This record gives sequence, structure tokens and C-alpha cells, in this order.
Amino acid sequence: MRGSLVGGFIGLCTIVCAASPLRAQQANGGGSGLWVVIPAAVGSQAQALEGNAEVIRQALTDRGLRVWPPSRAAERFEVLGSAPAPEVSQRDIDRWVERSRAAVRYLARADYKAARRELKAAQHLADRAAEELNREAARAQQVLDTCLFMVRAYVETGNGAEARGQARECRRLVPRVEPTAFRHTPEVRDLLSEVDREMASEAPGSLTVLSSPTDCLARINGVEFGQTPMRDIELPVGNYRLQVECDREQRGRIHRVAVESGPNRITIDVNLDQVVRTRPDLHLAYSTHQAWDEDRMRDARQLSAALDNANRLVVSEPGDGVVRMDLDAADREPATVWLGEVGGVVPPEDARRGVDALLEGRSVDFSTAHPTAKPSWFMAEQARSGSLAEGRVTTAQRAARRAQQGPRPRGQRVAGWSLLAVGAASMGASVGWHVRRGTLGDRFVAAPADLAVGQDWQDARIPVWTLAAVGGASATAAMPLLLPNEPRTPWWGWTLGAAGLGLGAYGVYQAVTMTRCPKPFVTDEVAVGQCVDRGQEAGRVALSIGGAVPLLTVPLVYLFRPLRLDPTVSANRNGARLELRRVF
Repeated sequence: MRGSLVGGFIGLCTIVCAASPLRAQQANGGGSGLWVVIPAAVGSQAQALEGNAEVIRQALTDRGLRVWPPSRAAERFEVLGSAPAPEVSQRDIDRWVERSRAAVRYLARADYKAARRELKAAQHLADRAAEELNREAARAQQVLDTCLFMVRAYVETGNGAEARGQARECRRLVPRVEPTAFRHTPEVRDLLSEVDREMASEAPGSLTVLSSPTDCLARINGVEFGQTPMRDIELPVGNYRLQVECDREQRGRIHRVAVESGPNRITIDVNLDQVVRTRPDLHLAYSTHQAWDEDRMRDARQLSAALDNANRLVVSEPGDGVVRMDLDAADREPATVWLGEVGGVVPPEDARRGVDALLEGRSVDFSTAHPTAKPSWFMAEQARSGSLAEGRVTTAQRAARRAQQGPRPRGQRVAGWSLLAVGAASMGASVGWHVRRGTLGDRFVAAPADLAVGQDWQDARIPVWTLAAVGGASATAAMPLLLPNEPRTPWWGWTLGAAGLGLGAYGVYQAVTMTRCPKPFVTDEVAVGQCVDRGQEAGRVALSIGGAVPLLTVPLVYLFRPLRLDPTVSANRNGARLELRRVF
């Protein structure tokens, strides 16, 4: 049995190795399974797209997909992404100032109940719109003063714990600002100093703020802190609202930051902040058509990070009466569909047809009388930017895409896994017969005159070769049905192909260097031994070639997939059918 075990397990191992990436595809999962429809347009046109976006959401829902409702998507993004700067009217500010002054008068009269009522009303506005009120140094100081008046009310009514907690909240609300001199009692000033010392002795958080582009003004709770990049800013542990503004005339969107003890780092994409809108619903609004063309898919990917990495369908209106849908999903091919409007809205049946094409990875223009194939947004991006576009998309998508199989019909998946199971079982049986033939060969060498043993050994070659051929062919046929969709050959595809090439080379080497088998040999022990060795070498050749072919098929599938030859297996009561379709 020299070399029989090593050679016997070669074929079985190749089937297992080829199947392991496919099992990993399904075990790891590929994205949240949620979908989000994002209108994107130039200027205010995105608002007009909402009607079409709703029709498309319904088409996705009809296909059994889970879609973010527009209002919930906007709310979620404001919590985990960014929210618009608060709008505070002059009337609100005047009312806030009047309530603060009234509170001071009530405090002077020791009418603490009325003072608390006025202070809570003023504090409510300060908490809601601190980013706006703190933008001016004088007004930020007034916000702090109003907050400290509440501390005074607690101190003078004997509520020491509440007074200390309110003083800490005042420091967090208006960082790096000192109160107005002589407006507060000695007790309030002493308590504030004590709280300052306590907070300074605690382990602070160190905040680093980076932005793209750089050299933009950073504000924390509305207070200016410096230009980006801003590094190692010490803040008491707590929640803050961060704004980064490259244009002083435009308010930055608010990013909620939880500062913890130790280093904290946040990067703000100011370009995204300038185009994202969450009122009334989540959408993208660009100032120029060029910015829309170049940035909408990248920006949509960033939006989805706050929405459980949902699959994205970007809806836009490139021309009068035409709606465009761009698909960017973890487990789907990038695709684009154009639809025509009727009465300003895409008909539901057309939306369903467009969604079906997108889910199948087809880029089609349905807006004309005769549907035609067109390049997808991804292909256009590649053509514009070369390999940079490819790298940007695959870096964000490849980990999710390789985590699960592409959108295959159920019958195709069943057929693929069935063929792979037949291949693995056949190769395993071939290994078993190869080992058994080696045992029969050892007995034949020991008793060359025993013709019955010689015949059994001779007959054992048929199942070894036949099962190896069936196993290799079945596993090879399974690869196009099971391999997930990828924009290009994944690294593991090249690795399996290289393993198949090495295995095939080993089989060729075994065939070329095969031991000579003299005949007749039945009465010659040496000749029998040589022929038995040759038989085992032939078995290793069969197993090696049978295992190499499916491995070599893996990169070939990805190389030929750009031709868009799509195998489809369907089954019903009347039988099964295998189709090869060329899709666009």
C-alpha cells in the first residue's frame, strides 16, 4: 500500500477545500438583509422624487425584502449619523433672555418656586439649542449664567446634591466658558470651583477630531475649539454635540459624541454633511450635476452605515420623465435601471419589472419603447476612474459579498449542492476503492499464483477510475451554480485554482513516471509487485485529475462570467431543465 493513503485522500481533500469557501459564504452572512431607498438629486429635486421612491419601496416589499420606512431611516440617521443644526428664531432668544431675567428677580425675592419655573423653561431651550446659543461668546456666557442660577436655587433651598449635579451639567453644557463676574453668590462660585477641581481630578476623555477636508472650524456644544485636525482635547466624560464647519456661513450638522475616559477619535466627512438631508425624509441634495454623478453612490454607502449597513437603492431623475435606480448591495451585482414616468410617477408594474432586473444583476433602460442593455453605474465609475473605482467599491462590499451566495434561485442552489454532494461522495468512494485495491495488491504480491486474488485486484481498478471521474465531473458542474457573484476573481478563487494546477501537475508527473508493468507476470513475484505499484500510481493519477478539475474551474467561472452566461436550473412535476442564458 505504498503511497495509497496519501494518494487516496488527495481527491477528497480537494472537494472539501473547494466547498469550504461556499460554506463560509452562508455561515458568515452578508449584510443586515435590510434595504434603504435613497433619493439623490441636484438642488431641491430630491423632494419631488419621494413619490417615485415610495413606489420603488413597495416594489421591494412585494419581493419579500425588508425596507426602511423613510421617516424611521431619517430618525435613525439623526441619532447615529448627524442631525441638522437647530433653528432658533430671534423671538425664541428674546423669550429665553426674558425668562432668565425673570428668574433672577424671583431669586432676589426668594420666590424659589417661580424662579425654578422660569429657569426650567429657559434651560429647556438651552438644552435643545445649545449649539446655536453658544456660537457667540457673550451668549454662551449667558447660557452658563442661566444654568448657574438654577444651581443658586438649589443651594438656597438646601438641595446640595441637586446643586452639585446641576453645576456639573452646566460645565458640560458650556465647556471652556467662565461665568459673568459678580452675578453669582459666593456659595455658587465656591461650589463651581469645587466641581471644577473634582472634574479636573477625574480621568478625562481625550478627543481627537479629524475632518475631510481639513482646516475647518470645530465646535463642541456650539463653542469654538479650533481648526481641524484637532488633537487631544481634554473634556469631562459625557455626551457632547460636535459640529465641523468649513464654511462659516453654513451651520455644520450635529454629530453626537460620547466622550469616554481615555482617547476618543472621530472623523467627519464635511462633504457628506453638506449634501445629506433628513427633513422630512432621508435624501441627498447636490449643488451640481457633476457632484451628483461622482459622489452619490459613495455617499449612499456612508449613509447606510447608520442603518445597519442596509443594501442601497439610489433613486434619481437624470432627465424629464425618466427615473434612474442604482443598486449597490452586499450580495448583488451592481446594476442600474432606467424607468419612464407616467403622469410624473413610475407605474407600479414598471417599478416591479425594474426591481426584478436589478435583483438579477441586469442593467437595462426600460424608459424607451424597446428595452436596451446599458452599462451599470459601477461600470461607468470604472471607466471614469479606472481601477480606483473598482478598489473603492470592492473594499466596502467584498467582505459582505463573499459572506453569502449571490441571488440564486432555490432550484439552482439545490441542484448545485446536490451535484457537490454527489461529487464528494463519489470521490470518497473512489478513495475507499483505491485503498482496498492497495490491500488486494499486497495480497496478490504475497501469493502471485492465486488467480482469484489477482482478478479481484484487476477488477478494483474500474470503480476507482469511474468514481473519480464521476466525482470530478459532478463537483465541476456544481461550481457555476454555487460560486457567489463577485466583480472580479476573489483571492480564494485564485488560491484554489493554483491548488488545482499543482494537483494536476502531480497527476501528470505520476502518469509520466509510472512504473513499467511487464507481462505475463502471474508467476513472477517481482513482476506482480511492479504491476501493483503501477496500478496504485494509476489510481493516484485518476484521483489527482478528478480533484484538480473542479479546483481549476473556480477561477475559470469568474473569468467567463463577464460574458454573462448564467446557468439556471428549474424543476417541476414534469421534470427538470437546465438553461444557459446570456443576460444584459
